[in-house]
Parts: sequence; C-alpha cells; structure tokens
Amino acid sequence: MKASYEKLVPDDGQSFRCFNRAKLKSPVKWHRHPEVELTYIPTGVGSRMVGDHIGSYTDHELVLLGSGLPHTWASDEYREQTYDRHTAFVLQFHPEFLGADFFGLNELVDVHQLLQRSSRGLWFPATAAQPIGEQLMELADQRGANRLITLLSILNDLSQIVDTEPLASPLYRVSYNEQAETRIRTICDHITENLTDPDLSHSELADLAEMNASAFSRFFKQSTGRTASAYINELRIGFACRLLTETDDSILSISQQSGYQNLSNFNRRFQQHRKMTPREYRNRFRNTV
Repeated sequence: MKASYEKLVPDDGQSFRCFNRAKLKSPVKWHRHPEVELTYIPTGVGSRMVGDHIGSYTDHELVLLGSGLPHTWASDEYREQTYDRHTAFVLQFHPEFLGADFFGLNELVDVHQLLQRSSRGLWFPATAAQPIGEQLMELADQRGANRLITLLSILNDLSQIVDTEPLASPLYRVSYNEQAETRIRTICDHITENLTDPDLSHSELADLAEMNASAFSRFFKQSTGRTASAYINELRIGFACRLLTETDDSILSISQQSGYQNLSNFNRRFQQHRKMTPREYRNRFRNTV
C-alpha cells in the first residue's frame, strides 16, 4: 500500500478542483498531494490530523493546507463505515497552475505570504469561515472565468484574516519517506477502525508496525508529535463529546462506548482534555443551543 500520495486531476475544461466531498464515494485516508487545499465543513464533529497536529473539529471548520502537507479528517458520524461522506467543500489548486511567478506579483504579496504560512496548515475561526464557506459553495457550481475570479477573491479575503492558528508544529517538515508514511497510515487507520475497542493496546500497534515496543514508541511520537496513548485518548474523548451532545445515554454507557472500561479513568481523561467533567460538558452544551 503506497503511503497516501494522491494524483489530483481537474475535470475537463477546468484548471483546479472545487467540489463537495459528500458526492464522492471513496475512502478518506491520511494522504498528501502537491496541490494547495482549502477545506470547509459547514456542520459536523470529528477529528483532524495535519502534519504532526491532531485535534478536533466542529461546525464551520476552515483549514488551508500547503503543498505536500499530509492530512485527513474523520467524521464521528461515519466512524467505522467504509466511506466518510460528510459534507465538506474542498478547493484544490497547484501553486503554479497560473504560472510559476503569478503569486509573486506585487498585487498579490498578501496572498503569497498566506500561501507560505499554509505550509504548516492554517485554521480560521468560525466567524471568518462562514463567509468564505459561502463563496466556496458558490464556486463548486460555477463555470468559466467566474471560477477563477472567485478563487482569487477567496484567497484575497483569507489573506486579510489575522486571527489564524498554525496547526503543525514549527519543527514539522514534510517528509516523503514512503516506508514511514505507509507505517503511520496503517497504524492510524487501525486505531480509527478499532477506537472503541477497550482491548486496543500499545503492543498490538507495535506488532502491526513490525517493531518492538520502545522502537514503536519513538517512531509514533516522531511521526505524530504525541504518544500513541495520547493520540488514542484524544480521539476517544472527541467521540465521547459527540455522544454527550447527541444522545441521552448515561455517562457510564458513553465511557464504555468510547473504549473506556473504567469510569474514573474516563472522567479523568475527559477533564484533562476538555477542562470540565462529562456532565458539565453536556449541561453547558444544552444550555447554549
């Protein structure tokens, strides 16, 4: 299995891609491509992985990814299903599709700086994401010169937003070590598919990677910026948050559904990640909707 390199081909008569991810029937995996990518998720909750960053997303998720930066999103709604078809409007363009020097023009200095900053991935707050998302939705249905005009308008608007957050760490560098990428993709896919299994273990993952326990620990942390245990707990707590807001299941039941056999451990982990108890999280959510 090749490590997540995607060959992206625009439709006939188009020089870049813009589409609704929900219309595609293909697995969403840890992958990379030379194209710059802007992803907008209007509604939904789940997990995002960009370079060595792992985090959770909610409504109005907007992220700009630089060329070659590995990434994936996993929707809680489609967890354990073959295809993840949550709605996501995706814009993808090669950084030189308008010519090698186009984004170096004086009029585009802000956009050029934006694209440079996107090498680590850039997250935009929901207040800024919504109007950009509306433009992306329009772009997905446009034809002819209007597509190009809207693309440049979106990039210009993004370049004026100052309240952004880089995702990958400053030390992260895009790697093209295919063997390492294949390993980490296999491991992360396995974790996602077995996230709610309380018996998912460090030794199981090490065996999957064909490494001893200590070598696997070093490899996983170098690849993702966190331990395997921290990664699993972060995904499990994100999944538990969805159950707390969308169901009336008891806290005990949710802890078990999220892969925790011990309620006190679940409460401790939840407090660590959300700075409140599961009950407080549920009450706060219900009091704000």
